[in-house]
Amino acid sequence: MENKDKKIKLKMKNTLKNGIIPLMLFVITLHSCTEELDQVNPNALTNESFWQNTGDLNAGLNAVYASLRDENIIGTLFEPYRTDVAVPGTQRNFTSGNPIYDQTFDLTTDEVQDKWDACFTGVFRANQVIDAYEDLKSSFGDESSQDAGIRIVAQARALRGYYYYVLHNSYNNGSLPLFATVPATFDEFQKSFSSSDDIKEFYREDLQYGLENLPKTYNDWGDVGSGNLGRVTAGFCEALIAKSYMNENDFTTAEPILLNVINNYNYNLADNLEKCFTGIDEFNNESIFEINYKQIGVELGTDEKNVSQRISSILNINRVIQPSSWITLKYRAEKPDPLDDANYLNRNLYDRSNGDLIGVDENVLRKYSFRMGNSISSVDDVDSPMYGVTTGEYGISRNARSHAKASPNFWKKFTGWNTENGGDGEDQDPSVDGRSGINIPVIRLAEIYLLYAECMIEKGDLTEALRYINRIRKRSHLILLGNEGIGEFSGNSTYMNDIDMDPDNGEQTVNIDNLREHLRFTEKPLELALEGVRYIDLRRWGVWKQQLQAIALPEYDAFSYRQNINGANPIRFRCFIVPTGEVPPLETLRNPNNIETNTNRRTKEAHLKDHLLGSQNFNESLHSYFPIPQDEINSNLNSN
Repeated sequence: MENKDKKIKLKMKNTLKNGIIPLMLFVITLHSCTEELDQVNPNALTNESFWQNTGDLNAGLNAVYASLRDENIIGTLFEPYRTDVAVPGTQRNFTSGNPIYDQTFDLTTDEVQDKWDACFTGVFRANQVIDAYEDLKSSFGDESSQDAGIRIVAQARALRGYYYYVLHNSYNNGSLPLFATVPATFDEFQKSFSSSDDIKEFYREDLQYGLENLPKTYNDWGDVGSGNLGRVTAGFCEALIAKSYMNENDFTTAEPILLNVINNYNYNLADNLEKCFTGIDEFNNESIFEINYKQIGVELGTDEKNVSQRISSILNINRVIQPSSWITLKYRAEKPDPLDDANYLNRNLYDRSNGDLIGVDENVLRKYSFRMGNSISSVDDVDSPMYGVTTGEYGISRNARSHAKASPNFWKKFTGWNTENGGDGEDQDPSVDGRSGINIPVIRLAEIYLLYAECMIEKGDLTEALRYINRIRKRSHLILLGNEGIGEFSGNSTYMNDIDMDPDNGEQTVNIDNLREHLRFTEKPLELALEGVRYIDLRRWGVWKQQLQAIALPEYDAFSYRQNINGANPIRFRCFIVPTGEVPPLETLRNPNNIETNTNRRTKEAHLKDHLLGSQNFNESLHSYFPIPQDEINSNLNSN
């Protein structure tokens, strides 16, 4: 028994020696290491040490602006697919394989995740600046630093308001996690979703703060100091507030706000749409806010260093997004005003057999409108320029893809089509890597005019509605709507009191009801295509599925075109769209003596029909907003 007790004591001693004592030593060592690890490196930059003055706040603000350059926020290259204005660039087959166009997207779709991430990155960066300002503002001793601090936080709040405005109009019927400060703990990241009304109230308060504390316009920022061009303004904040009320069809509240934006900020329409989309007159008097890009080389890489955009190159070279057949015919149907001198030009005449110039047709009325020439291409457009040649000649350069079955029309909007480079198209130099410095508008005065005209229509004021619609039409030298006696343009303008301006089908006098339809399905899509507003309009008007179904019905024929007007290009196959049964001018066709030949015309081309699958799949409860992305559901315990 005694030997057994000795053995037990010895075993306990060895356990203490070999197990517990080493464990105690490990804990002591770990504690010592932890104390060492917890020591602050005096040379390291921390959140507390970074934010010291307004210079640091401005540095943080630069990151908030940098977030704007993420192309996913406006979604120029994917949002239009959801609507009636655009289609994928690889022929619009019955099943395109594009979940946005086909209305089959869900919470795992890349674009759904990317837009969410881009917007909340902007929110997070804005909150860093706003929180830091609140910590620092008591240290601003003089009036100058106090004013500078207020301008900085007003910009951060205005931009946060914009990011939340986009999120609110894009996701989950407007119900979102609301981050008013930077989360400091895990629990603070786990946000329950706020109601749509709470989100709307939050971003309107941000925009109101910007309205009250920012310079009114770009020009007024110049009075603050140099280097401020492109910053958010009070005008932008007020315009966005007005749009937020229009988005819920609150015309009564929106009307006076819109009118104040029109009358009290010295905004004016540019005299040519070219100045709004091609980089030749950026931050002009029509611009209320635009995203500032610069063309840079590949050596700067991506993310914040990527200060240029790829939209221009993708629209012109890759053509993954193209005008729908519906909007193409809408553009081609616009009528240049024969009384407006701007619509007359001299047109070269060529011998098609050898390309020789044989004469000039002087002072002829242009074939298509300036608005079309600024927005899309067409193989038969012999008047509008495109990279130094006419749009009809485009493709003469081996560097440029011509019109073809897979790309019957191109977007010219947001490209450098007014560059004189012999028809080469967008810059494809490897050092540029498909990047462009053309700015992308967020809001411009033309949109405000059309929103105000809509308020007037809903109010029953036909005269005032026509005034603002015709101002936009006159800029593009189009025939004007209504009676000359109540219009503001006279002498060199044609007025037609016929809503479709087609005397062949009888006069349909302009009234409130047909002007509403004209505004929705002519003026707004043709003026504002690709500008990030169409999906909101179709939703708030309650016509989204109806419109997709309507544009999916027509049948189209495709005609092949002969050489360009100067005989320089080979035949362009099946690239001219007409409603089935119509025939374009015979002299332009590949085989004008036999329009029925299969190489000249293909009738009822399935690939030209718009939104066949999307019109069937669209479900308002599923597709009028994007769903909450999968990553958010996975990471936020309160997302349900």
